[in-house]
Amino acid sequence: MKINILKFYLSKKLISIFLMGILSGIPLYLILSTLFIWLTRENIDISTIGLFALTSIPWSIKFLWSPFLDKYNVFFINNYLGHRKSWLLLIQFFLVPCLLFLGYLDPNNDLLTIAIIALLISFFSASQDIVIDAFRIEILDEESQGAGVAMTQLGYRFGGIISGAGTLYLKEIMTWFEVFLSLSIFIIIIVIFVLFLINTRKSSKIYNHNKSILEPFKEFIFRNNFLKIILILNFIFFFKFGDVVAGVMANPFYVKIGFSNLDIANASKIFGVLMTMLGVFFGGYLVKTRGILNALIYSGFLQIISNLLYIILYKVGPEFNYLLLTIAGENFSGGLGSAAFVAYLSVLCNKKYTGTQYALLSSIMGIARTILSSPGGYLVEFVGWGYFFLISTFLGIPGLLILFWMKSNFPINMQTKFSS
Repeated sequence: MKINILKFYLSKKLISIFLMGILSGIPLYLILSTLFIWLTRENIDISTIGLFALTSIPWSIKFLWSPFLDKYNVFFINNYLGHRKSWLLLIQFFLVPCLLFLGYLDPNNDLLTIAIIALLISFFSASQDIVIDAFRIEILDEESQGAGVAMTQLGYRFGGIISGAGTLYLKEIMTWFEVFLSLSIFIIIIVIFVLFLINTRKSSKIYNHNKSILEPFKEFIFRNNFLKIILILNFIFFFKFGDVVAGVMANPFYVKIGFSNLDIANASKIFGVLMTMLGVFFGGYLVKTRGILNALIYSGFLQIISNLLYIILYKVGPEFNYLLLTIAGENFSGGLGSAAFVAYLSVLCNKKYTGTQYALLSSIMGIARTILSSPGGYLVEFVGWGYFFLISTFLGIPGLLILFWMKSNFPINMQTKFSS
């Protein structure tokens, strides 16, 4: 049995999905984590750094152009690589030069340019995520989708280690340009493996009519009555709101209270990722044994409690053991919540329109991460770090209250009555 499981997870398809997870994780962690540390080290004021969360807006609105990536082929390479991999390759011709240019810039002299390049990286990365999510769903049968999500999460977190701890380690011996050059070379190598590991010359199923562009949105909107759809959207928005608001400002917080880059790399970027993965696997177990809504309730409660650990760390100061404790609680609960949340979003998607509907639903949560978390720096300046993290704790309560109502009045089977 163990041999069969090992062979299953080492199949070419699942290895490809793992590698694509790495491709997804690198730009996101780079923009929302490493860039913030870089700017803080360059003494950019904390309110300006908080506004840089706005550069991740493309991840929140990617559903707007996801039907375009479904509908149209990259005509000159589609016959050689297939629909999804053709788009994946084309996107790299824009994403990699942006990464190189970012490393060339100086935050003290080119801050606006850095913001523009970060926004472009987010756009191309969000487009890449659309392609990768759709590709994963299309190359796996229904029984393998769960394993695909696990391999995606594993690759995603591994990509986070590379663009998080990896870049901070490299910065000790390199310039930022050399760091981003190394990152770009690594991305190119991964893309080459993904392109040729499995054969998908024939184009994947795509939309054939203009009507289909709007069909995924119409199916979701008219699936339930208006109030219930609004309730679902509000839950998606609020579930990880408090967790995200605290997380966006976590790295500047670590720097400001006195931790070094290596402290942050060891604790947050390596130990933290391991705790996240532990949370992800335990969250998957909860989903299977307790059901999606119960798993969301447990993880939502832990996410709220874990934000209080930041306040303890703020009171204690730069003590490494307390940093580990804070990151353990925050990342384990975050991973637990992510596993349950991805499972929830996945079951909401009609399999006829999985790519576009998943982009739509995940984008709603992304709005909390970008637009509403961006004034975090101003809030810190106004109330201080302690009260900031206390406020972020209370922001997680609305999502938990909606969950309790759903459990009693609007179970999963009612939410997934797909339109024909």
